[in-house]
Amino acid sequence: MTPRRFSIRATRAAVAAVLAALLLALGAPGVAVAAPAAEPPAYLRLAHLSPDTPTVDVYVDSAADPARSFVVQGVGYGAVSQYQPLPPDSYVISMRAAGAEASSPPVISATVDARSGAAYTVAGTGKSSDLGLSVLDDKLDIPPTGKASVRVINAALSVPSADVGPVNGPVWAKGVQFGTETAYVDCPLGKWDLAVSSAGTSTTVPLTLQENSTYTVLLIDKGKGLEPQITRDSTGAGTVPSGAVETGLGGAAGPDLLPAAVAAAAVLLLAGLGVARSRRGARGR
Repeated sequence: MTPRRFSIRATRAAVAAVLAALLLALGAPGVAVAAPAAEPPAYLRLAHLSPDTPTVDVYVDSAADPARSFVVQGVGYGAVSQYQPLPPDSYVISMRAAGAEASSPPVISATVDARSGAAYTVAGTGKSSDLGLSVLDDKLDIPPTGKASVRVINAALSVPSADVGPVNGPVWAKGVQFGTETAYVDCPLGKWDLAVSSAGTSTTVPLTLQENSTYTVLLIDKGKGLEPQITRDSTGAGTVPSGAVETGLGGAAGPDLLPAAVAAAAVLLLAGLGVARSRRGARGR
């Protein structure tokens, strides 16, 4: 009889332990959980800015933890993803032709040493014959009072060199060459008709600059010619950067482990209860 009583007590203890773990995972009231202070993530977004390069699959591989790696499939010219928060780490960004085997040599690759709290845009730039992978530092700092920060990326073959600024106003960026980007410039807040001028032609796009914000003016070719597009990169320090021309980055960098842990704990809990009941029944017989 003694071994049987010990087995039932052990089962009850195991069930109690699993129940406690389940409550901890769910954050039940009255259960204190000492969570370590999390290091702020780095932010990464991807862009395809090479007009004559076909659609690609983009691989993001972590040097420290393969679970952080992911693939973005079918990224075409003009696509700019939303920012993806990632643990600070060194990441290798590789582009392969859409549908190519993961083991095939990449068309191009680059390494990003992603720092905590920093934001980056990794973009395929230039013509396909001279394709480059540019790693751009995106500004998250709050601009001066009354200003917003604006930069220009020229990814349009139709404008080999462009001047960008308000209609009838001062030029904010002058002579921006194809395949290059400018530094951020602090510009007055307000609503503007932004002109992109090249070789005697001009294209305008509405732009509203809001306080505490940074922006990228992206020049791309769509349809019959130039189509300037605007991304609002950041709304101030301490906020998650946002804004995308075209979403191309889906899903998290790794699986969410909490639901799996809760499900496993629930299964163990039910199994433990079943064992305890069957043993109580056997003792009664």
